[in-house]
Amino acid sequence: MNNIEYFLDVFEKNSNKIALIWRNKSFSYKWLLNTFYQWLDTLEKENIKDGKVTIVEADFSPNSIALLIALIKKNNIIVPITEAVALKKKEFIKISQGQFLIKINSKDKVLIDKLNNKVDNKLLKKLNKNNVPGLVLFSSGTTGISKASLHNLIPLLNKFMVKRHSFKTITFLLYDHIGGFNTLFYTLSNAGMIITTQHRNPVDVLKLVEEYKVELLPTSPTFLNLLLISEEYKNFNMDSLKIITYGTEPMPKHTLEKLN
Repeated sequence: MNNIEYFLDVFEKNSNKIALIWRNKSFSYKWLLNTFYQWLDTLEKENIKDGKVTIVEADFSPNSIALLIALIKKNNIIVPITEAVALKKKEFIKISQGQFLIKINSKDKVLIDKLNNKVDNKLLKKLNKNNVPGLVLFSSGTTGISKASLHNLIPLLNKFMVKRHSFKTITFLLYDHIGGFNTLFYTLSNAGMIITTQHRNPVDVLKLVEEYKVELLPTSPTFLNLLLISEEYKNFNMDSLKIITYGTEPMPKHTLEKLN
């Protein structure tokens, strides 16, 4: 069974809770569930059948999150990309053999294009044959031809089907990063609150921490070092923070010691 049903059940049981803060607007789990069903209808109308390789160009937003869940439900192969990789967009589409491109802009508006790529990659075809959803992620900082990794989403999502703590969490890591994916689905699986950010600098992030009483901040050593250098943490109330996690790169010992 497609394990996205577990998440839909969580949404139903927590329909009145706030699921998402986007540009200072709140969206409930009921809204997220309703928009998920709307996306299923849209995908059908646009002839985006189950299993199709679908490029999603977006950042975390109400529409992009609901779309992601709908694509998983339909066992699509999802290729998330962001504006940060604009120069490699064509290359990413070619390598992943994307069949559709769904672009969601900064105002959460949607544009859908059909692409002409043929899927002949053995790994992609194997996921389709097994009727399971997939996730294609590209590595950063590589030279030469970009390298992509293909994930079967069933085992990736299985780890979230255990009840854990419910947190108010900032989506600091990007939409096309495994850390961003994990942050999103951990929060959703525990009916937490997702607080999105358009700008990933100390001032803007700390404003959100203070305003929404953020409890979990997933971030990177580079950001934490900038935070320490700027000393902006002295200008905001951060008492709500319970956990700071970090990934994407090695953590220098002196940064970790100073942060503690």
